[in-house]
Amino acid sequence: MGEVYRARDTRLGREVAIKVLPQHLSSNPEVRARFEREAKAVSSLNHPNVCVLHDVGREGETDYLVMELIEGETLAARLAKGPLPGPDVLKVGAQIADALDRAHRAGVMHRDLKPGNIMLTKSGAKLMDFGLARATGLAGPESGSGLAMTTSPTLAQPLTAEGTIVGTFQYMSPEQLEGRETDARSDIWALGCVLYEMATGRRAFEGTSQASLIGSIMHKDPAPMTQLAPMSPPSLERLVRQCLAKDPTERWQSAGDVRRELEWIAGSASQAGTAAAPPSRRRGVPRGLAGLLVGVAIAAAALLFAFGPWHKSRTETPLVRFELNAPEGTTLKNTAEPALSPDGTSIVFGVTDAAGVDRLYFRALASPDARVVPGTEGAALPFWSPDGRMLGYFANAKLFKVALDGSAPIALCDAPDGRGGAWSPDGTIVFAPNNQGSIVRVPANGGKPVEVTKLDKTRGERGHRYPQFLPDGKHFLYVAVGVGDDVVTYAASLDGGDAVKVCQAGSAGRWASPAFLLYLDRGVNSDRRRLLAQRFDPATLRATGDAELLIDPASSSNYGYTNATADERGTLVVQHTAVRRVRLSWMDRGGRVTGVAADGLQMLSGALSPDGKRLAYSGLDPRDLFVLDLASGVATRITFENRLVNSVVWSPDGRTIAFARSTEAGWKVYTKGADGTGAESLLFPGTGMFNYPESWSKDGRWLLARSADESGGFDLWKIPIGGGAAEVYQRTPAREMRASLSPDGRWVVYLAEADGKSELYVQAFPTPGPKYQVSFPDPAGATWSSDDEILVGNRRGEFFSVQVSTAGGFRQGSTSRLFAIPAPDFPVDVSPDRKSFLVGSVTNRQTLSHLEVVLNWPRLIEKGK
Repeated sequence: MGEVYRARDTRLGREVAIKVLPQHLSSNPEVRARFEREAKAVSSLNHPNVCVLHDVGREGETDYLVMELIEGETLAARLAKGPLPGPDVLKVGAQIADALDRAHRAGVMHRDLKPGNIMLTKSGAKLMDFGLARATGLAGPESGSGLAMTTSPTLAQPLTAEGTIVGTFQYMSPEQLEGRETDARSDIWALGCVLYEMATGRRAFEGTSQASLIGSIMHKDPAPMTQLAPMSPPSLERLVRQCLAKDPTERWQSAGDVRRELEWIAGSASQAGTAAAPPSRRRGVPRGLAGLLVGVAIAAAALLFAFGPWHKSRTETPLVRFELNAPEGTTLKNTAEPALSPDGTSIVFGVTDAAGVDRLYFRALASPDARVVPGTEGAALPFWSPDGRMLGYFANAKLFKVALDGSAPIALCDAPDGRGGAWSPDGTIVFAPNNQGSIVRVPANGGKPVEVTKLDKTRGERGHRYPQFLPDGKHFLYVAVGVGDDVVTYAASLDGGDAVKVCQAGSAGRWASPAFLLYLDRGVNSDRRRLLAQRFDPATLRATGDAELLIDPASSSNYGYTNATADERGTLVVQHTAVRRVRLSWMDRGGRVTGVAADGLQMLSGALSPDGKRLAYSGLDPRDLFVLDLASGVATRITFENRLVNSVVWSPDGRTIAFARSTEAGWKVYTKGADGTGAESLLFPGTGMFNYPESWSKDGRWLLARSADESGGFDLWKIPIGGGAAEVYQRTPAREMRASLSPDGRWVVYLAEADGKSELYVQAFPTPGPKYQVSFPDPAGATWSSDDEILVGNRRGEFFSVQVSTAGGFRQGSTSRLFAIPAPDFPVDVSPDRKSFLVGSVTNRQTLSHLEVVLNWPRLIEKGK
């Protein structure tokens, strides 16, 4: 209805804003009434959070207002970037509520409160645009202009015909939508909508049409704020709910009360780190009497607690155990890596959704609902900030942090293969950037990592992992791996000095207040692990006494990792996993299932023999190498070490199998006769902890393997069969892996990961030549189908045929999509004729893993005694 110009007041030497009613609108009585309404409303108010009116006038046929020039952005523009941080929600909300309270006391109802009418400036929020304002009839004696506003003919009369809706739909109260008489409590409804949107980044009420939006406002409640903004204080949720009561008599009755509650929440949060709900006050009860009644109630409760039947010591509180499962439509990752918040009220864990994407989920233990943490695709190993408002985690070869208010994640530094982190109260993050190497430190705002621990290679250490700060915020625990089946937990200091050995066990020692270490018992390859607790003094860094049994059985998800988390209030969370069972199905190049090859296999990975009649696979119970005859369904156990096997590769004649096996010093490459006869032979010990066979040349002369280097990356090695030393085939700062040799043995295709991105390359073999990049987005791996075709899969489970030519060099031809497998199914191998695909489906995935929560867990020790 108007135009706004930036101008300069030459008399007073100040910048101002001039709001002009154009001539073509000045003849419209309704528009002029609205313009006059704004002038009268704003002129009656003198408040730091209301836009100031300097002057009003008419020049010829043009009406104008001279107003305060506000530098900043509208709240609507700010919300387009995401929700506000928690403290800003309370601060801005209190300022808006205070401005509304001043207007209401002056007898003015805004009627169009929304983010677009609120400006955010350096000096605070500014409430603007009183063009729809009208008299409330509630003016008090504080303002001399209040009576004038209430009796103003312009403000007292409706803008439009009776029953016509004015305002903005998303922020309008039910009584406004019904065209009923409204008062200041309609502004309180709109304030509740604005508070909700500031905290969550989403509107309280939405609809696909005007009718559905109105229906939502009239009959539905918005989603709980804690679903969208996990760290929203419960007291803020309660406050907003009361603002949005459908019945005006059930709402807060004054904006001043809303402002006081917001200030109370802000004060409580600053003192306690999280805001508890304030005592509820009933309308109509005088404040003095309400305070007296609350005091009497507290005193009575204290007496009942001290002398009544409910009085118990901490050790007498009951032991409670219950399960948490993955949200509907998702499954817990085998490495869900649960992390309890510092106050023990919430948990973050990893899941895989229906599309096969890993994400972090947040759940308050008091809530039945879990919700995704936005932006955490591919996240692993989450850890909390000390104030419980942010998370650290690893994804896409980076260390990230993310606030739980819906803000976008922030990359802090590189972490090629992260192995755990911890966040100190002074804003330092310590973490393991690689599967091998030392612990480093970095400021929580990002920067260049600095090494804080040193590997002791005389003890056989290959890597330091899974740091955890102790209560003083200076010392931290970490685990050293590569020293045998057991791992050693040490304590170190940010200030330097020698590390102190704390314990040696089957996993990292995790400090659990008040005075315990939690760890898994010995035997990395044991089928049955137990969670133990041992006394530990974080002041002297000493573990004493015998370990006590807590949970049997417990599971381990990664070398040295303890799949348990505990807080100082006695809450313990442990992940349990069952042995997965796999159904293998045949699928043709069009994606049609043509038959079932096997069912109920307890397997990790597998490979088809060159004739396609047998499947060699890594078993899970026991953990050994098996060969399955696909025709008879009979499986033969090939190894008997009960140590995990992975990455199975057949020799071209089908007589020998190469595989990686877990040893005391890491993963090594072995060979064994496919019929189970003969002894195992160590083929390639590698230079690091992780070594896996990749592809065997068709002439039988070479085996390609990947081997971890000290930087945490992978290099490709070529191993001569029949004698001779292994040598590096490809070494770059990237992680080279998933190599496949062409049928003629002259080329190799492999995946290279760097900076969170994957690329496919083709290179000559056995002597490396020029490197050719295969143009393909987001590849997950590739294998040769023939000398003229490469089969490529992406991370969404789609498979493609890429035509190639290798005559006189490498050239890429056309790409065609074959099919997609549904998540979380996984490819196992391709038939020798390259016409069928063997696809695995986990048949027990819904019951494969769950989290167990134990309240007052020290009682487990007492119970054991």
